[in-house]
Amino acid sequence: MKIVLETYFRGLVVLFSSATLKKMNFSDEVMALNSTTKVRQVTVFGLTTFLLVAIVILPIGIAGNILVIIVVKKKRYLHTKTNFLLANLAAFDLMANVLAYTVGAVRAFPIQARTFGKFLCKINSFYPALSLCSILTLTVIALERYNAIVKPLSTGLKFEKRTLRYFIIAIWILSLAAATPLIHFAEYNSDYRCDRTWSTTTRFVFWTSAFIAIIGVPLIVIIYCYSHIIRTLYFQHQVVPMNIPREVDEREKKRVVKLSIVVTSVFIFSFVPFAIVRELEFGSPVPNAVSVFALCSVLLSSVLNPFIYAYQSTNYRQAFKETIISCR
Repeated sequence: MKIVLETYFRGLVVLFSSATLKKMNFSDEVMALNSTTKVRQVTVFGLTTFLLVAIVILPIGIAGNILVIIVVKKKRYLHTKTNFLLANLAAFDLMANVLAYTVGAVRAFPIQARTFGKFLCKINSFYPALSLCSILTLTVIALERYNAIVKPLSTGLKFEKRTLRYFIIAIWILSLAAATPLIHFAEYNSDYRCDRTWSTTTRFVFWTSAFIAIIGVPLIVIIYCYSHIIRTLYFQHQVVPMNIPREVDEREKKRVVKLSIVVTSVFIFSFVPFAIVRELEFGSPVPNAVSVFALCSVLLSSVLNPFIYAYQSTNYRQAFKETIISCR
């Protein structure tokens, strides 16, 4: 009996030891797996920045751009070609403000559902395209003002409202085409971050070409147009319609040009930090705070534009006031 009991307990010890070793080996495998998968955590900085942008900044931009679209549509004294283009710029800014919620959410919070995360990453790839829409619209505004002030009697391209609609359609087509590579290569990696599965060379060529197209070429056209506009308005004799006094015509043209230049300058200065950060990322990783600042700077112009219109234009101030009072 004693021998049987000893044999039984020895068997239990061996079985327990074997199970313990297997459990330890399984735990080691899990720990090794976790060590190779660095899942990011929600940081205080990321959460604070997201809440500040989502609760304070973006609602202001959304409300302001909706107001611009409404007043340009309803107020007959705002039915001009320049205001039509500014309303389209407000529509692009509105979409950028709405899309900024998903961009911020993906950056601030790790999304466990990989399929949904990948879907959001592809949707967020449209965000740079909206910046292209904005700068191309500002370029068309500069060309329209150049045509109206510097070449008023030209028999070439006339910026009628129908022509401007074609320009807007062309801007959308170009912007969507530019976003296609971003959408195609967009992925949601194991660290729960949006990434792109392209080579370093492809990435460098794409972003460098994009910045030349978004900033370089439009900036050259804008500077050329406004330099000639300023010279014509302030230093040359102008052709003035017979039914409008010269002083009134000059004052109105200067006001519109000043508004256009301010809006364009704000966009360029807000986009430059993003372009610089993107270029720096080719050499080495950029701190998260710097990357977040660059993204927030892009939002700056889309939020500030309605305030610029109100500050620079008495017509917009009057239209905003009338619309807000009528909604009470």
